Amino acid sequence: MAKTKHRPEDLLPLTPRVLLILWGLADGPQHPYRLLKTTEELGRGRVAIGPASLYEAIHSLRKKGLVEESEEPDDVDRSDSRRRYFRLTDLGRAALEAEAGRLTTLAEDLQRAKIAPARRS
Repeated sequence: MAKTKHRPEDLLPLTPRVLLILWGLADGPQHPYRLLKTTEELGRGRVAIGPASLYEAIHSLRKKGLVEESEEPDDVDRSDSRRRYFRLTDLGRAALEAEAGRLTTLAEDLQRAKIAPARRS
């Protein structure tokens, strides 16, 4: 599959759905059902991602070179050979890190402007 060359900064800002999917893959490969559950946990109810939109997003992220199909991790039950796994590419990780930096700077700027509350310890 042809992948478009991007700089991570060219992909920002990430949508909430894309941010959660990339974040969900940050710790390693996952199959879509587990990724759906991971994004629910990470999103804490703020962003709803259904199965159809997850598969649509994975397809789009693969075309952009942010996510790729992966081998099964060593620590999984191999009872279902049809299960597909996906992982971040180097570009996907760089985009996730760039977005985290962008959001951190934005939050700090809003706090300095007294628009957002200061961080709680």
